[in-house]
Amino acid sequence: MEPTSIREGKPFSKTHTNEIVRNFKRDGFVLIPGVLKLDEIEAVRAKVDELFEPPRLAKLTQSGHKGSNPFIIWHLNELDRIFCDMLVREPIYSLMEAIFGPGFQQCGNQVLRNGRDQSIDLWHVDNALWFPLPEDVPRHDPRIEMPIFWLTVQIALSDIGTIDHGPSQYVPVSHYSGRQPPKTGTPEFEGRGPVSILCKAGDIYLHNSQCWHRGTPNRSGKLRYLLQQQYGQAWAFRRYNAYINQKMPEHLLEGASQLLLDVLGSFRFNPEDWYR
Repeated sequence: MEPTSIREGKPFSKTHTNEIVRNFKRDGFVLIPGVLKLDEIEAVRAKVDELFEPPRLAKLTQSGHKGSNPFIIWHLNELDRIFCDMLVREPIYSLMEAIFGPGFQQCGNQVLRNGRDQSIDLWHVDNALWFPLPEDVPRHDPRIEMPIFWLTVQIALSDIGTIDHGPSQYVPVSHYSGRQPPKTGTPEFEGRGPVSILCKAGDIYLHNSQCWHRGTPNRSGKLRYLLQQQYGQAWAFRRYNAYINQKMPEHLLEGASQLLLDVLGSFRFNPEDWYR
């Protein structure tokens, strides 16, 4: 197979890696500037534009790579080698190893190409609230390092330099809240409000799925390109991987209720449910 434009890259020093991981675990997000080079950015962005061409997009809708959201394409590692190479691009790989330990695994990748007024602008945590607290307990103890089952690496493929470009926003330390973000208004946690991630193409930022976050609307006249890569704890995949692609004999499924079919995993997970 022909090599792609993605470099191997180099890990950060141990000191710098530890500083990034420490800030990420403390705040729930961290910005890391200048990771990708210009030719890599242009190559990935060109591939994304190919995927969004109408004939290709129609096929991706049929194959389940394109859902109801008009600006997201899912399961990119199934579509082109360039997205596979991005999964192991340094220093991303070594940062994931520092957070999860050896043997972590990729558990998703998608791209957002937002046009004007397009965004996922509701405040949310991804999937579900993992460590909820009762109302009379204000937050998790700051001495505890909150477990991370999986996280997202956000890779800017275009400049997101002003609020009009639709930056991601996070409420610092809100992964310690033990709560969903409020449904209305501007959320705060312990007196701290949203922080906008203003960045340049080639910058990356990590986010804890339990940290309150959203994407702001793109008010500019330019497309906003954001590649997302999810990684998770190895134990979860190794414990359950044997059942993910399990093929049940047809005669055992005859007359099975929908409840049983669901428990056996005979459905395709819709990644758009992350945002609901």
